[in-house]
Amino acid sequence: MLVTALSLAGCAVSEGPQKMVSSATAKPNVSSPSWVLNPEKAGFISVVGAAPQQDWGGRDAQFRVALKKAHQELAQMVRVQVQSSSRFKSETSKAGLTQDADVETRLQSNVGLSLDAARVIEEWTDPQSGVLYIWLVTPN
Repeated sequence: MLVTALSLAGCAVSEGPQKMVSSATAKPNVSSPSWVLNPEKAGFISVVGAAPQQDWGGRDAQFRVALKKAHQELAQMVRVQVQSSSRFKSETSKAGLTQDADVETRLQSNVGLSLDAARVIEEWTDPQSGVLYIWLVTPN
């Protein structure tokens, strides 16, 4: 029985600070601020990161986990790569003279955004679940 109790305690300990909840899986209650479900802010790119209460590190650890999740979501949004290629072939014939045109156009664009300008503008803890939500924004 003592071995079983120690085994179970060891399992509980191994999950400690690694618990993470993204804003997509966290379910805030009905009294949550509107930004938790709709983080849009004019002129900014914004996301919500969420983290449950942490077994170690208290609220500081919970805040760091929520911030990391928000940074991950923001980084996924701002990594945009566009590649476009079009090919055009034309043939014209006038008075026995034939002209051929074979044109290929390529467009490549990369958009990157520094996360250094990102700031937490609001935070809220769900009183029922203890989940911390943070609203992270960066200029558009």
